[in-house]
Amino acid sequence: MTPPATSTGPWSLRERLAIGASLLPPLALLMLAARWGWVPLRPLGLLGAMPLVLALGMLLPARFARWHRGVSRVQARLGRGVVLLLLRAIHLLAVVPLGGLMRLFGQRPVDLARNGSAWVRSKGYGSLRDPF
Repeated sequence: MTPPATSTGPWSLRERLAIGASLLPPLALLMLAARWGWVPLRPLGLLGAMPLVLALGMLLPARFARWHRGVSRVQARLGRGVVLLLLRAIHLLAVVPLGGLMRLFGQRPVDLARNGSAWVRSKGYGSLRDPF
């Protein structure tokens, strides 16, 4: 990986694209606000402005490098806990209600009633059709 370019140094295409792309989320939020009627702008006009803003960020990376660094810091802070939040949401919205419904209808996928254990005693080595 190449070291980050200075404000006057050579900018790679990847860095230029990243800086230009960091300018798009505020424009997308403005487009949503215009679609909902919060801002007196045309959403399609803002959609047409997106390639121009991307090109502006790619052509003048030194002007928007500070903005890009700030956006990258915010993304890193937000991204740290997103996976944990998603896993908790899936557990609360899918696993817990499904387990409650299974208990309500008497389904017990792990039969703990016999001998207090879920282990099934093997009859020895058998065929592949009946391994237990």
